[in-house]
Amino acid sequence: MKKILLIVSSTLLLANTFVAQDDADKKFRFGLKIAPTPTWYRSNDSKAVEKSGTKFGFGFGLQAEFRINSTASFVTGIGGDFLGGKQSYKLGQGYVLDKDNNYVDSKDAGFGQGVTGLYNSTNNGNKLYEIKSRTIKATYVTIPVMLKLMTKDISGFKYFGQFGGNIAIQTKFRATDELTELKYNLVTNQYETNGSVTVSDMKPSGDLVPINIGLNAGIGAEYNLSGSTSIFFSVNYLRGFINQYQGTSDIMVDKIKDNINSGETPAKSKQSAFCDGIQINVGVLF
Repeated sequence: MKKILLIVSSTLLLANTFVAQDDADKKFRFGLKIAPTPTWYRSNDSKAVEKSGTKFGFGFGLQAEFRINSTASFVTGIGGDFLGGKQSYKLGQGYVLDKDNNYVDSKDAGFGQGVTGLYNSTNNGNKLYEIKSRTIKATYVTIPVMLKLMTKDISGFKYFGQFGGNIAIQTKFRATDELTELKYNLVTNQYETNGSVTVSDMKPSGDLVPINIGLNAGIGAEYNLSGSTSIFFSVNYLRGFINQYQGTSDIMVDKIKDNINSGETPAKSKQSAFCDGIQINVGVLF
């Protein structure tokens, strides 16, 4: 949050010189916006992971428009977006947490049965879990790059369409995981479920991709208040192009209980989370 505010404040100061120019030739406009944004995470493998919830996110930022001609403008700016969503896991994926609830790299997890496996007397408190769902909260610094095509004035309103994309840098990612603990039964020589647990404020650092690029397209309208000052409203569709996880997890493995119970080493999970959403922009341009 501090990083976003610092970047936005710096951009606002730099824009002061352009605002003066705007009064002279009307070729540059500068403004502020807020953006309620329902978002969700899409998977490219619905047999393994699927969307199971939408998060009502929020954004804010500075918007700059460089007029190309009477109907077309280049739109950019900078802002902060607080997005998220929920995914459910369908292939018995799981992982190991240490005694402090930190993720353990799968290569260091020591999957196995009985006294030689994960639950031996020297495992330092590591525990085995099967994940049911994950709720994600992520923060991005976002730069839009769009072309805006606008009608002439119609009773004080101008209507427009926008098409382009967003470039976003991830500054924070936190997960809340809903889990089932797996515990080894020395009588049956099998891992069995041992109750549900929820862990919050998790950061799967090694699995994250810290940049996102995506489509940003929408329609909207402006209403002129006075001179070059207008208020605007738009509804935009956002579709992410970059998987926010690395393709193969260093933490999560597939069919964790079934594989270990059958004496197999679980394979690393394939994973995907593409951020999509509907952004509702409300702002003012000067």
